Amino acid sequence: MRAVKLVEAHRLELVDAPDPEATPGEVVVRVNGCGICGSDLSSYKVGLFTDAVPGHELAGVVETVGDGVAGWSPGDQAVIDPKIPCGACDDCRNGASHRCAMALTAGIGFARDGGFAELVAAPATLLHRLPPGLALENACLVEPLSVAIHGVERARLGAGDGAVVIGLGPIGLFTVATLHARGVSPIVGVDPVADRRRIALELGATAAVAEVREVRSHTGAVPAVIECSGHAPLLQSAADLVAPGGRLVLVGVPFGETSVAPLMWVTREIEIVGSIASSAGDFVESLRMLGEDAGLARIVTRRASLAELPEVFEELITPASGGKVVVDPRL
Repeated sequence: MRAVKLVEAHRLELVDAPDPEATPGEVVVRVNGCGICGSDLSSYKVGLFTDAVPGHELAGVVETVGDGVAGWSPGDQAVIDPKIPCGACDDCRNGASHRCAMALTAGIGFARDGGFAELVAAPATLLHRLPPGLALENACLVEPLSVAIHGVERARLGAGDGAVVIGLGPIGLFTVATLHARGVSPIVGVDPVADRRRIALELGATAAVAEVREVRSHTGAVPAVIECSGHAPLLQSAADLVAPGGRLVLVGVPFGETSVAPLMWVTREIEIVGSIASSAGDFVESLRMLGEDAGLARIVTRRASLAELPEVFEELITPASGGKVVVDPRL
């Protein structure tokens, strides 16, 4: 089969690899689509999970079924939840297996080969059936939408509360859509890319601006700011937009360091809340949302072939246009 491997930082290679086999308890899925995630870009920039096939936002058609697998047959359409938790750590035992270190590093598309390939092997327990209304070509969006849902859950907002979303990449755009579906208003999105601001307005944002300093022209302090860019220098200005007693939710992963002046965070009793991956319930809710609203797929503005990936990744480091890119190994 054809696959794309991360060889080292800033180096992806299209390779011919052996077809994976369905070992006991596993299935092999022929990939229909696999989204490019911000974490894929972070791994690409620093050379994390080298010699593996990236891609954890994937869906496709079951090709072969291993021994002991019940309920799945060749030809079945499926979306894969890529997390493989250890089942033994404190988080797993306490019902938060999405935070398990193994789930975040050893799953499909991380240490284990993922969806930037024609075929991928996965434990059958990770597969979910597509609900009515969800086309296979859009099913790879379930995982990123579930991440956005988890961040909104962490924000603890009610209908009529206002929110600011910083960073309108795919997760930020889905965050806007989730907030809108829950009656949050106003919703102000922030991103320097004009295409992303346009899509955010289509998904329910009441305003979309290029810089954080423009937010105050559209709303006062809000109960929650959801930071999806992962750009550490924005943390101080993001927190300054939070109303007293409100929350700054960090969905984007800020690998870099920055200096902050937290005095006003203390005196205004602001909560700084982390949000990582998604729970099983978030994944199910994502399936429901995408099944009921095909318009959410408008965030996809390009489908790229495996051969195009090295070029696409370099473009996405500093995007000037476009929304979500989906890899289609059939191209």
